[in-house]
Amino acid sequence: MFDDMMTAEVESELVGMAGHLAAGTCRLLQLMAEFDRRDGWAGHGVRSCAHWLNWRVGMSLRTARDHLRVAHALRDLPATTAAFAAGRVSYSKVRALTRVATADSEESLLAIALNGTTSQLETLVRAARAGADARPVAARRYLRWTWASDGSLVLRARIPPEQGAVVIAEIEAATAGGGGSAEPPDAPQPAPEPSAEHHHAWQEAQQEQAARGAEHAPGPALDPVSARRVDALLALVAGSATPKAERLVVHLRVDDDATSAAGRPLAEIDAGSIGGVPIPVSTAARITCTADVQALLVDRRGNPLYLGRSRRLVSRAQLRALRARDRYRCAFPGCTHRRHLEAHHVRPWLRGGPTDIDNLLLLCGFHHMLVHDHGYRITAAEGGFRFARPDGVPVPDAGAPPHGAVADLVARHARRGIDARTITPDWGGERLDPNPILAWLIPELRERAAAA
Repeated sequence: MFDDMMTAEVESELVGMAGHLAAGTCRLLQLMAEFDRRDGWAGHGVRSCAHWLNWRVGMSLRTARDHLRVAHALRDLPATTAAFAAGRVSYSKVRALTRVATADSEESLLAIALNGTTSQLETLVRAARAGADARPVAARRYLRWTWASDGSLVLRARIPPEQGAVVIAEIEAATAGGGGSAEPPDAPQPAPEPSAEHHHAWQEAQQEQAARGAEHAPGPALDPVSARRVDALLALVAGSATPKAERLVVHLRVDDDATSAAGRPLAEIDAGSIGGVPIPVSTAARITCTADVQALLVDRRGNPLYLGRSRRLVSRAQLRALRARDRYRCAFPGCTHRRHLEAHHVRPWLRGGPTDIDNLLLLCGFHHMLVHDHGYRITAAEGGFRFARPDGVPVPDAGAPPHGAVADLVARHARRGIDARTITPDWGGERLDPNPILAWLIPELRERAAAA
């Protein structure tokens, strides 16, 4: 495909295609903003335009929300929109610019985008946002977490500086108190002695490590210092050197093969509103020595529990089974909500519907209301359930995949003069001085400079 092309030709087409994609992305965002303005996404039980893009176009919710933010911001930035539509600035630059640009500052920021790199523009935008944020640092503190695909926990935190310094000092003190070498191979210098205010914690960590013995020391790690910092953080938070496994709930699936018929793993940790975190069977075997285990014995139809008409409300065990079966999310097509889910009787209990797993599914509050109050219908079907609007039109599980042709995109924009030179900035390599630009972007600094 490319064997008969010179390297310069590959470069020219690559940069030119970037310009075409930038212009196409601008058109895409304009269509998004107009579609959202018209509420074109409503009518299928869809929660928002971002959820419609997730369902119909295949965007992740995070990407869809970000695109919509930029799309609506561009409606008030005509010069930026014109440059974007002409393929002169990339989406990355537009995304950064729209975070701080106003009618007064748009021209100056656009000049920086046209003449500088994306990194330079993003650096200015971050500094401008930080300088214009009137909220105190303590008000911006947070601790967030996600579960990675391998079952590990990923933490991200923002801590006020004085408290952050204490946390880091505590971690370093506990790390320094562990046994073995804390230095990576390329840093043979001895670890610094812990400060006086943390000497007590350092002593306790040393005593604890000695009591545990060498046979309980952590295994090998790619970065021993970082690994021991994780151990120290766990010890500080949990008050123990090992996590408390007895607080976990493990779902064990019994099937003929290594995975169930739906391709799900045999073991999952019930992580509450986060959902089910898959874990290796060997890990489950270790955890179940001390954990609270909820065994789900599923048949080939995936029905773990039956309680018939003996009760109306689902039991705690049934709710756990429902969450495991419905993959910890709302069962309505296109919905990704995992919090505040409610068990719904497909055939109402008051009309003879049993409180059995095959007559129950999980719905978020929004879609539960649609079903009960707005006439949306649910019927049992082979392998699951089918949803329909009040007029009987089925709600598809997913939209038809989008289609497009690169040649059509290139031909459309080539007529507008987009080529290999369009998207390349005019930056000559000189160093950027952000101070005068920030002094102009941030009103407080501008007033201070004028007063001086």
